[in-house]
Amino acid sequence: MQSRSLPQAQPDLPETLPDLPCDVCRDLIPLVQDGAASPTATEMVRRHMEHCESCLAFWREGAPVQPAAPDDGKVLGKIYKRLRLLVFAALGAGALFGLWLMSYGFAGQFNLLIMPAVGAAGALLLRRRWYLTPLCVAALGFVWHLSLENTGPVLGLIYAAFYGGLCLLGGVAAMLFRYAFGKEELP
Repeated sequence: MQSRSLPQAQPDLPETLPDLPCDVCRDLIPLVQDGAASPTATEMVRRHMEHCESCLAFWREGAPVQPAAPDDGKVLGKIYKRLRLLVFAALGAGALFGLWLMSYGFAGQFNLLIMPAVGAAGALLLRRRWYLTPLCVAALGFVWHLSLENTGPVLGLIYAAFYGGLCLLGGVAAMLFRYAFGKEELP
């Protein structure tokens, strides 16, 4: 910033410049102090401070430093983190919905669509650790059938393999689509 001395008068500007309101003058003071204001704006600020003690005091104190602009990387990181949490919640809700459909009298044909979709979403979200989605869904299905359905461990394992296999199918399909359309390498 430049010194806090008042700006010099501009003799080539007309005498009939309008007087600034105090709030406009205070908005212009940082620009004048930095040398970024036009000569007309500088002269208008100088003339206003000739008769306004509060704006003159504001000039002498120095205009407050404007806060730095937010870091785009941090803002985007927070947005991506929230989106990931939302997608994880949707994955969990989809898996639980598929388990509920199977448990409460609906046939497994709905799971033929739901579980591969959960696996595909998990593959797109987790990228290199896509294999965790079928494992987690299989474990969730085993615990669901063992505890809530009171099935034996053998039948629980069969259901877990069914759910995990469908998720694995969706995950593999998503990885292949991502490779084909995104020209990415397979992990």
